[in-house]
Amino acid sequence: MTSTSPPSSPPRNRGGAEERPRFFDHMTKKLCWAKADTVPGRHPDRWRKDAAGNVVCKRFCNCQGCLCFEYDHIIPFSKGGESVVENCQILQTRVNRFKSDKDLVDKTLLRGYSCDINFTDKELDVIEMAVYGDVTRPGNQCRCRSVAEVFGNHKLKDHTAPSQLGTTKHIAPTQTEFEPAPRRLNRDTTTSHG
Repeated sequence: MTSTSPPSSPPRNRGGAEERPRFFDHMTKKLCWAKADTVPGRHPDRWRKDAAGNVVCKRFCNCQGCLCFEYDHIIPFSKGGESVVENCQILQTRVNRFKSDKDLVDKTLLRGYSCDINFTDKELDVIEMAVYGDVTRPGNQCRCRSVAEVFGNHKLKDHTAPSQLGTTKHIAPTQTEFEPAPRRLNRDTTTSHG
């Protein structure tokens, strides 16, 4: 028994004219991602820059955050733009929502609608570790350790260096900031009260 899946690009009919796909198919998205600028020091399969220069993460497609992106028609579909790689760019989601069905929008104007945040390398490492379970970039290939590995109960066969992210000790708050109330022992019920 074979199953067929619906096409990834539903066709649109324009009053008897040749039908054309509204959405980018898988291969077009793959090529669109590949043609976007790379992020120096980051794995190109995971990180790219959108058309406005924003860093975006491959796993964050079609979401709302500052590392999220969408595949955009440079010339909007509603204005005759085709769903082909030459008419495809990646844009941070909020920038794409601003652009909407406009064409020939200046890069500076697109940049003005971008999230006002620049992530450090360490922050991107933490995000990459959380999303992929490892960090893959020049000079810093590491993986997330398991709890059993941390406690010495299990040794993994993976020889990739374990991550040092999250192992630094944080400065504890001073005693006066979060000083607990003294505990008293109630002789009748032998329970403590706060």
